[in-house]
Amino acid sequence: MTFYVITHKHFDYQRLPSGYTPLLVGANENKNPDNFITDNTGKNISNKNYSFCELTGLYWMWKNTSDKKIGLAHYRRYFSKYGSFNYLYLSTIVKGHANPVSVAKLDSWLDDEIDWVVASPQIGGDGTLWEQFKHFHNIKDLELTRSVIKEISPEYVESFDRVIKHNNMASFYNMFYTRKEEMDAYSDWLFKVLFTVEKQVDISTYDKYQQRLFGFLGERLLNVWLDHRQPKVKHLVEYNSDSMARIDAARLLKHNLL
Repeated sequence: MTFYVITHKHFDYQRLPSGYTPLLVGANENKNPDNFITDNTGKNISNKNYSFCELTGLYWMWKNTSDKKIGLAHYRRYFSKYGSFNYLYLSTIVKGHANPVSVAKLDSWLDDEIDWVVASPQIGGDGTLWEQFKHFHNIKDLELTRSVIKEISPEYVESFDRVIKHNNMASFYNMFYTRKEEMDAYSDWLFKVLFTVEKQVDISTYDKYQQRLFGFLGERLLNVWLDHRQPKVKHLVEYNSDSMARIDAARLLKHNLL
């Protein structure tokens, strides 16, 4: 039972609860002063980190781990134990800090018939997910992704259209906690789609941000996968520890403790 925390640099990992394990991605390029587990061992796509982002970590988890229950978080993004941001915010104000949900709690939910824990859906901008992607990225890449899905897994097209074209919310950040067999099935589907898209798109002229294309696609395709499979899903509020630190600082200032 491991919650892998994706990172590309040193961070204050000592504060993480039991069961959270840092995983350095892009390890062929990024320094590893803390001797974290790295995504360039075993079967890996570490060299694709510039375009696949945290998904090089997911690929490594898929190919090289045997945890019965497994998840992916980020060095500054975690799940709280709450399903509402209001509860998270109030808890942070009262306690003075936010804590990641415990692995024991996550495991108990999976033992209680939950299949996937993912981030509470958020609105990523104006319009549908399709229109949001068009605003922020190259819509031809999303059009190509739909064509690839139609070709290699046509049974997912209906879910793709429902989630991407007729909906404005998604669980972002490629974050989850689930059983290993569920993650394996998802990863098998996801990487077949992404590797096929990769062969047909030229990102060499994109800036560094837009070259993160496959990470962006993965965020959205997790929602397509879940819509098609219809597992039992629990949503938790994702929080950015940097943002929570700012809330902490505001609270301390209010009480003249800084």
